[in-house]
Amino acid sequence: MLSRMLHAVEVESQWCILPSWIRAALVYRALHDRHLPAIARAYVYLAFQAHVHVHRHLSTHPYPPKKHVSHPKYFSLLLEAPYHPSMPPPRRIVLLHGWLMTHKDWKQTALKLHRKYGYSVLLIDFIGHGYSSYMPSYDHHLPALLVHQVRDAIVRANWANDPSVKITFAGISLGCAVSLRYAQLFPANVDKIIMLCGAGMATNRWYVVTPLIRPFNKAILDAMEWLQKQSPSLLYWLNNLHFVKNGLSHIHLTQFTPEHQVDQAKLTDVLDRFATAAVWPHVDFLHPLQLELFEKSPPTRVIKVPACEHGIFCLLVDFLELDKERSIWEG
Repeated sequence: MLSRMLHAVEVESQWCILPSWIRAALVYRALHDRHLPAIARAYVYLAFQAHVHVHRHLSTHPYPPKKHVSHPKYFSLLLEAPYHPSMPPPRRIVLLHGWLMTHKDWKQTALKLHRKYGYSVLLIDFIGHGYSSYMPSYDHHLPALLVHQVRDAIVRANWANDPSVKITFAGISLGCAVSLRYAQLFPANVDKIIMLCGAGMATNRWYVVTPLIRPFNKAILDAMEWLQKQSPSLLYWLNNLHFVKNGLSHIHLTQFTPEHQVDQAKLTDVLDRFATAAVWPHVDFLHPLQLELFEKSPPTRVIKVPACEHGIFCLLVDFLELDKERSIWEG
């Protein structure tokens, strides 16, 4: 079941970026063209069903869907700067937190960027974090879903309508991976990415511990899947015992660490095109800084925080006073 779901999500990630009229034409052809190869028809059906499943939870519509309620409900905070038609539109910033963090880890930075420079700033609590609810079932919690959540929040903020006004992303750890994947799916909507101890990149450093997390999580999830086959009613109880569901949800979410479903075949392209600044702790045993991944255009700013490791760095982000480094937001 898990492998089928992951395959469906990957197919849907390519399906969702197609214009709606192309998707409608493909569905129509799959239904009525007898000469269409069976494998092509199967892929269209799979993408369509996965798309319906994802957007049943996150009501991402072509136009601002404020009257539509997302399921599950999630928290977002928009600090919208005033705009006058005679002036250039304000810079738009999306600040994304890391795993087991919340929007509050960005709160002071967001307020300063908004008040000092007149930026419009969007803060989000990822599903299963902060004020945002968990998914109805633990096995729906995936990094790909967080990308759709960010897209949903951007659409609701009316930030997806004007392609001339692009968005600057700043992401901590998991938030960086979500930013990279968003840029792979919606490049026309992205101006730059500021990476902070960023996940989303495979690593072969000998001291890194993240590759050990994946087999551990997979063993737990495989055991849960085997138990559910023996007792189909177990899934109901797992999802209704909230402390159990919450723990399994986070295991399910982090099973893809350190890549977090970022397409590694296209990673170099998105890094060279969008990643303009890298802020990292001096030592990072989870997601080390790998400047060798930037083949053509390394970040214009690389900031290393001394005497610090990944966990402490994540707690200190709001105290780094990145708002004073205006060049990393506008350069």
